[in-house]
Amino acid sequence: MEINKREVNSIPVVDIIGEVDLYNTKEIKDLIDHLIKEGKYNIVLNLKDVPFMDSSGIGTLVTGMYRLKKYHGNLKVVNIVGSVAKVFKMTGMDAHLEIFETEEEAVESFD
Repeated sequence: MEINKREVNSIPVVDIIGEVDLYNTKEIKDLIDHLIKEGKYNIVLNLKDVPFMDSSGIGTLVTGMYRLKKYHGNLKVVNIVGSVAKVFKMTGMDAHLEIFETEEEAVESFD
């Protein structure tokens, strides 16, 4: 898994590339923790290049979202497709996480 961080309109956008599973979710948790320490409480997570995510990955996203909400922030997810979208639906997490089709919509939703 590879993680790239950039900013769009001062909102951190995190691009995840590769599979997300029990063995690498700590990297995502650590990144969210780092952004919180920097005072960045609104984050967009781009999953366009994630072909697989297991339940531990989804759990990490939900935990990160709730941590950000403590600071009146939020985690928004974009570009979930294929098996990742199925996992979101099967676990009911599509009802908990804010999911957008485009990065622009997610960034603008913070205004």
